[in-house]
Amino acid sequence: MQAHNKQFHKLILYPLLIALVTVGAIASASTANTVAPNTTTTPKQAVKNQGIYRSDRFKFQFSYSTKDFVIDNKISTPRNPTDSPLASIDIWTKNHAQKIRNGEYAGGTEYPANVSITINNNPKKLPLQRWVQQSNQFSATRNFKPARIAGQTGVKFQSSGLYEDENVAFVNPRDGRIIVIELSKTNYGNNDAIYRQAYQQVINSFTVLNSRR
Repeated sequence: MQAHNKQFHKLILYPLLIALVTVGAIASASTANTVAPNTTTTPKQAVKNQGIYRSDRFKFQFSYSTKDFVIDNKISTPRNPTDSPLASIDIWTKNHAQKIRNGEYAGGTEYPANVSITINNNPKKLPLQRWVQQSNQFSATRNFKPARIAGQTGVKFQSSGLYEDENVAFVNPRDGRIIVIELSKTNYGNNDAIYRQAYQQVINSFTVLNSRR
């Protein structure tokens, strides 16, 4: 009888043991594939260094890195007086901004290549590409392609002048004015790569404001 009971216990316990081992293995595998919550503080740091430029006059805003760049309304790239924009915003590295303030580009010296945002009137209501082609602000315009920015369909294009430029232009639906975001490039050193960061951030974050204040 005892031998029979031992055999019976083996028949019951052995399958239970196999089942427990299998369950444990599955649980272990499940734990291994679970992604742990991201506890890094990088997002908080990014928000800390995030600047917002807002224009209540023209009803738009965009973001830029205050760690790397500055916007100083007192320093702006000299423009063609015969076809100047209604308003312009220049984004500078802190180093370039300081040099401009110190007068290192005084006396007619050309300002560094940078990123700029211009607001332009279009009194003749020209189509966007036609307006760009007839504007004295751009030379040797080419490679026009559709682009989406701020929820609008615009155009991206290249132009040449003192520098080689990449541009994105679109019509602000609030007032019909044309907004152009421009990246000027020197094609040497690391200046282009630095300013491209600001250019892309402006394009990605540009927002037309709905407020009517």
